[in-house]
Amino acid sequence: MAQVKLLTAMAGIDFSHNEGDVIDCNEAEAKRFIQAGIAEAVEKPKSKIERATKKVKVETAVKED
Repeated sequence: MAQVKLLTAMAGIDFSHNEGDVIDCNEAEAKRFIQAGIAEAVEKPKSKIERATKKVKVETAVKED
């Protein structure tokens, strides 16, 4: 799936997009939109890996007399 940023608004029977919208489309559509000058390619950002971590409270042992 390719993503493009529209340089102009476009609408059809079952969709409408405004200028500046980033839309998903297949590779062939993206190529046609870019060649026609109505869209520009959007690079997908490198995915940032998130890891779940548990915060642990550190306590020191104190010996009482």
